[in-house]
Amino acid sequence: MTKPETRYQKYLARKRQKQEKKTTQTKPGKAGSMASQIALAASAPIHECLVPANLFERGIGNLVFSRSLPDGRMALAMFLLDVFCLGVKNTFFAIVARDEYDRRLRSWREAESLQRIDPTCLRKLVEGGVVYARELGFNPHADYVVVHQIFGDVEAAACPSHFEYGHAGKPFYISGPHETATQVRTIVDQLQRRLGPGNFEYLVLAQ
Repeated sequence: MTKPETRYQKYLARKRQKQEKKTTQTKPGKAGSMASQIALAASAPIHECLVPANLFERGIGNLVFSRSLPDGRMALAMFLLDVFCLGVKNTFFAIVARDEYDRRLRSWREAESLQRIDPTCLRKLVEGGVVYARELGFNPHADYVVVHQIFGDVEAAACPSHFEYGHAGKPFYISGPHETATQVRTIVDQLQRRLGPGNFEYLVLAQ
């Protein structure tokens, strides 16, 4: 990359790090309980689906998928999606009161401009990111296998949009604020083995 491009990518990378720090972590514990909650919620009416307007510029962002439950509460699923390289880096699921749902959305909107997207396209976007990352040798967040069931019968194939992953035709790994030096080295080494020198870009920021 040229020097201006490198400076711009560092600027975007710092914004990514701030976003990842703000992302709510899925609390460890009762995976079975979460799975049962999602199974019950997966047939409820879809409330809204949101995606960052500049997702493919920054390379990472929170995608929101929510359903309205019969008792007035909201089933909220979030996917922290890295479209440049690593796919789904984090997931979150909770059943919350409507005011709590609105509070969380306000917090996320402070970090990024969210816009509505068709449910079929949100699913296609998330699953495409997972496929892209797996081709590079990276698995999605451990809770993804459970949380993605919130999509229910939404058909990704019904989305007419086409999504291009990577950056400028190549995977582009940008280190996150929660990644250790060892994790960063492991990711870069994996890209080296899978793709070879010159076939990907990476940017490691000081923690």
